[in-house]
Amino acid sequence: MLCVMKKISFWLECTRAYALPMSITAWAIAFSAGIAAKGNIIYGLLALIGIICVHLGGNLFDDVIDYKNYLKKQKEDKNINIKKGKCKCFMDGQITTQKALKVCAIFFGTALITGAFFVEIYGLPVLELIAISAILCLIYPKSGYIGLSEIIIGILFSPLLFTGVFYVMTGNISSPLIWLSISFAMVTVTLLYTDFFLDYNSDKEEGKKTIPVICGSKTNAYHFYIFLIFLIYAVLFLGIHAHLLSVKFFIIFLSVFPALSTVKRLQTYTDKEIKNQKEFISAMNNVQKFIAIFAILCIVSFF
Repeated sequence: MLCVMKKISFWLECTRAYALPMSITAWAIAFSAGIAAKGNIIYGLLALIGIICVHLGGNLFDDVIDYKNYLKKQKEDKNINIKKGKCKCFMDGQITTQKALKVCAIFFGTALITGAFFVEIYGLPVLELIAISAILCLIYPKSGYIGLSEIIIGILFSPLLFTGVFYVMTGNISSPLIWLSISFAMVTVTLLYTDFFLDYNSDKEEGKKTIPVICGSKTNAYHFYIFLIFLIYAVLFLGIHAHLLSVKFFIIFLSVFPALSTVKRLQTYTDKEIKNQKEFISAMNNVQKFIAIFAILCIVSFF
């Protein structure tokens, strides 16, 4: 039993399972909307299994690509550092890329079976959602070099995930939920944006085209982050004003306080580098706290 637990712990580390709260939080919002609409709870839970498998498999596949790029650049005598624990299992020689790809196949295969089950029930609409999600997942490992990382993550973890979970639970599409997903997409992006902001210099040296790098400087990137926070609440307000969302959704504006906390925290690193892994995790946890509070208030708004 202990051996099994160690293996599970090892693969959770390799697949960066610490990032799962991002997808589970998004699922929880859509799942709650589905429950409020008297949707099928079992189908919603099955969707969660597929989402977790895609997320973990995607993380591991992303690391495989990054590690292969690392080896290639090392051969070219380029000094490239891999930070934040990414590719750690490869760097330490604990697994090979071949074994990692087999594990990816298991995760993606499980997700595919789950998807096939829903396609059998609902047909083309679910197949289209799966196809779009699969294409975006395949593009993502290279998206950091073409300025699409944040956009892809926002689309995957909000509009697509919200629509997919709600549809398999109810067989319908919810316009209010889609509008809310636009706001939550930007909330989700704040996590990835913070990650890239903290890695601004190394990403710039690698030639990556993240939004912070595209901004031209960390100061400009910081100001863009403030604008992103503003857009989150502007979209939410417009949805309520246009009667797409009920006035109950005004409660979500209470999350502006933890949002401003992330703004203040990010300002700390406009003129200095992150010191270590512990400091990085602390900064990321601050954003995750904001996302969690925003999500909880979204869920409360449905009931």
